[in-house]
Parts: sequence; structure tokens; C-alpha cells
Amino acid sequence: MFISICIPSYNRAEFLEPLLDSIYNQSYAKDHDDFEVIICEDVSPQREEINAIAIAYRDKHNLGNLKVVLNEENLGYDRNLRHCFEVTSGKYCLIMGNDDLLNVNALEKIVTTLKANPDIVLATRAYGWFKEDPNELCDVVKHLGHDQLFEPGLDAIKFFFRRVGVISGFVVDAVKARSVACDKFDGRLYYQMYLAGMLLTQGKGYYFSDIMTLSRDTEAPDFGNAGTEKGVFVPGGYKPEGRIHMVEGLLLIARHIEEVSKISGVYNAIKHDIANYFYPYIRDQLSLPFSSYLKMINKFRSMGFNNEPLFYAHSLLGYVLKRGGYDALIKFIRKRNGGTPRLGI
Repeated sequence: MFISICIPSYNRAEFLEPLLDSIYNQSYAKDHDDFEVIICEDVSPQREEINAIAIAYRDKHNLGNLKVVLNEENLGYDRNLRHCFEVTSGKYCLIMGNDDLLNVNALEKIVTTLKANPDIVLATRAYGWFKEDPNELCDVVKHLGHDQLFEPGLDAIKFFFRRVGVISGFVVDAVKARSVACDKFDGRLYYQMYLAGMLLTQGKGYYFSDIMTLSRDTEAPDFGNAGTEKGVFVPGGYKPEGRIHMVEGLLLIARHIEEVSKISGVYNAIKHDIANYFYPYIRDQLSLPFSSYLKMINKFRSMGFNNEPLFYAHSLLGYVLKRGGYDALIKFIRKRNGGTPRLGI
């Protein structure tokens, strides 16, 4: 088994069959049998429906490589992601969000690249956003205009750390991921960032500039059910406390990576990069009353962003333009630039 496509699953049963279609309709899937698809269902209210859809799909298409793992307890986002690496049989693991799609011919390109570069321990990609029709993208996130292989070390860590936040299309060496498994940051919702930092001290990273995955821009977050998430996150959105908890987690992970790897400058490089692209961490908080918003911003300042100019720019412009206005501005800049501008990296 060369690659396992793992789906951490919680609710969103209606999107499972389209996701499976996007995988099994791949040109690579039709001609090769060295891959598997594993659904790790995390005790959601839709567990029985998800299991039934997966079994019916497997039986209808006679798929011996489609497996459903029913977790015994609700692990939450971070633990379930780690669980995916524990149950995989493949050398590599490709993670897909449970409401997203794998773009046409993506699997063939991913596998071909991994086989040609066995030192790759982690990869990520450009991706598109859509609302109803995946053929009509409302936005594209492309960090580089070309594919690039990164040597292990500081440059790779600071490039990939924040850019693996959207989970679909996240590829890791599963064996190495198991070797650095850690529960210290469970409940922060950023286990993939931890893996990116730790693995890129050991091996090479790869960026796919083609749009490899498609993400729905219509679904609200569903965190807050597991023990490590309760009280901080509420299904359906993010409270200011949740966003603060997440950003604090990013900095704690960055500090941990620097301490373990002994690579000087990791923490400051990651903090600077987060500040330069801070808008996603406040995007859903721009309708807060000004006093509440200012309290949240001051909390971020106290974490160490007080000396980051672009942190202040995002915080001010975001609140003035609000979500719709700032989203439109960012889409215009991406389109004009041919991708996301590289700020400070």
C-alpha cells in the first residue's frame, strides 16, 4: 500500500458520496490498487448514516480498499487526525476534509511526485473554494506560481506551517508522523501545524501549485463536542475565546518545535508569518461590538503581536471594511497578483 486517503469524519453525511466519487473517479484510481480510502468516523449524530453510505458505496462499486473505522469515543479534531495516521497502511497519508473534493487528476500527480522524491515527508497544495458548483470557483488560494521542493529546515518550516491550515490535500509520511505523535496540543485544532514543523526538521517538503483540492465555502465549523474542545468551541462558529485559544496554540506549537529541533529562529519566523497573514484569525469576529473586538485584539497583542505592523493593518482594515469588504479586497489582490502575495517569506 503506497498511499492512504484518510477522511476524518464528523457529520456532513450528505457530502460523503460526492467526496468518494471525486477520489474513485481519479484516473490513477482506475488503473492502480496501491491505495486505500479510510473513513475515521468520530461518533457524530450522523454515524449510522455515514456508515450506511460508505458500506453501500463499497458494495455498489465492489471496492475492497474502502474502509470505515468507527471510533469508540469522540476523539475531537486533533486526536482523530492523529488516529488516521495510526490506522493507515500506506507509506503516505493524504487527508481529505469530509465536505471537500479531490480535484481531477490530483491523485496521479501526488503519487508520481512522491515516488520520484522519496525524501518528501510532507506536502501541501493550491486549492479552490466553491459554494454550490465545484466547477464555479469563488476563490483560489495559490501560495506559489510553480511547484517547489523544499529542503528540511527553517525555510521549509516557516513556509509550510501556516499554509497547511486547510486540511484537504495535506500529505504526510505516515510512518514519520507516527514517530512524532504528540497529544500536548489537543484541542487547539492545529495538529497538522505541529506535524509540519516536526517533520520538516527531518525531511523535504513539496508544494503543488496546481489546484489539487476543492473546499466548500458554505459549511460552518462543527468543533466543540469532544472533551478537549468543550467550553472553548461551540459548534456552528467561533467565539473570540476560541480564536484566542487557537492562535495561542499556534505560538505554543512554534515554541515547542524550536525547542525540540534546536533550530534557532523558528518561533519568531512563524509568529511573523502569522502576523503578516492575520486576517483569517479575525475574519469571523468583525461583527463584534467594538469594545469586545478591542479586547480580543489586545489579547493578541499581549501574545507578542504588538510589534508586528501587518497585524495592526489587518486588525484595523478588517474592522473598517468588515468581512464582505475585506474578502472582496483579498480576492482582487489575489487575482491581480496571480496568487497570494508573499509577505515576508
